[in-house]
Amino acid sequence: MSDFEITALVLAEHEVFRREFSTLEDLSGQELGAAWEALHARLEVHAVAEEELFYPLLAQEAPGGEEETAEGVHDHNEIRHAAAAVEEHEVGSDDWWEAVRNARQVNADHMAEEETDFFPSFKEAVDDEQREALGMRWLAFHDEHEEAEGLSGEDAKVAEVVATEVPEGDPTV
Repeated sequence: MSDFEITALVLAEHEVFRREFSTLEDLSGQELGAAWEALHARLEVHAVAEEELFYPLLAQEAPGGEEETAEGVHDHNEIRHAAAAVEEHEVGSDDWWEAVRNARQVNADHMAEEETDFFPSFKEAVDDEQREALGMRWLAFHDEHEEAEGLSGEDAKVAEVVATEVPEGDPTV
């Protein structure tokens, strides 16, 4: 399996999120605010990339994939709401930290579910070549939407995610 296979890339990003949430606790002031803003943007890029590349194929190919996709989209919307709640408070205040801890927990629960429930069925249903092609699309998506440029941050709709056509093949060819 390649390091550019989509589940490997998603998992690597999950590890980055775990580290970045932890790192927030060592920061203050402007550094803290800037670190949160960057993390918040990366969470949105990650969610939309999954909704456009990973979840549609999970829904179409894996046994139980439509149900898992619905759960994943619901979780993403919950993460969006938790992250938006952070923005309602002064950076570093007790209420801000409480909202950050909530966003961290909602995100951690979602990542654990993907890693233990979604990835195995996806890897079984989707061949290595297609997973690597999706990984290349994942990287291109991140390049195109760095810092969540062009992404709305609005809730995703399960029916739209399930109906998304995922192009086959490597986008670099």
